[in-house]
Amino acid sequence: MMRKYRILITSLFLLMLATGLYGESDDQPKWNTTLFGSYFFGGRSAFGIGGALGYQFTHRLELEGEVYTFSWYHYRDYSISGGLLCNFDTDHNKTILYVVGALSQIIGAADKGIYFMFGGGLKIPLTRSFKIRLDFRLYMVEDFPSRLSTGLMWSF
Repeated sequence: MMRKYRILITSLFLLMLATGLYGESDDQPKWNTTLFGSYFFGGRSAFGIGGALGYQFTHRLELEGEVYTFSWYHYRDYSISGGLLCNFDTDHNKTILYVVGALSQIIGAADKGIYFMFGGGLKIPLTRSFKIRLDFRLYMVEDFPSRLSTGLMWSF
């Protein structure tokens, strides 16, 4: 069953990577992509990788979708999520604090249906187009209640 999702997930990952490398314009960047690594803890421990695609409506409000995979025991599961980010202190070119709320779904052996998650993090600018992103999220599901991740974000 998971084999039919591999092409879709790989295509989304490559699309996010390609659009992230597009470059920067003179206007305020509206789109961003993030490639990240994660550590899940709290119930079962797992490591994962993934990507996110975001669109910034205003300096403070951003819509984000994520696709990621993680491994635990002999299983490999996938998850998709979509939610809203609220950025703080976006008027200065310094570290940006944010909070996030989203709906998420695990697809695979640990199928738990649709569940809610919330969290927050930091975006640390390296250049106008690149940021390091540190993220902590709490999931409303038994086996993987917490996720700590870090990644590289491209804005365009």
